[in-house]
Amino acid sequence: MASTTSRPTTDDELAAARREIRALRAELAGSAPLIDDLRRQVAAAEEQSERYRKQVTAMRASLSWRVTKPLRMLARRRG
Repeated sequence: MASTTSRPTTDDELAAARREIRALRAELAGSAPLIDDLRRQVAAAEEQSERYRKQVTAMRASLSWRVTKPLRMLARRRG
């Protein structure tokens, strides 16, 4: 005798899986612009970081920075 309990059939499970796949693909497609924007933001931040690094390197190589080194050392010792 066949069971009367409502159990999803393989076809029902397959249909549900396909709906879930479609929903996930739509969600992923909707995320693409956000991902692109975040990648641009990361690239801009990396470029800014490199500019700052170059500025600090140039400052430390400057004559004024080298000449004032003893004053900075004294200031650190005095607290």
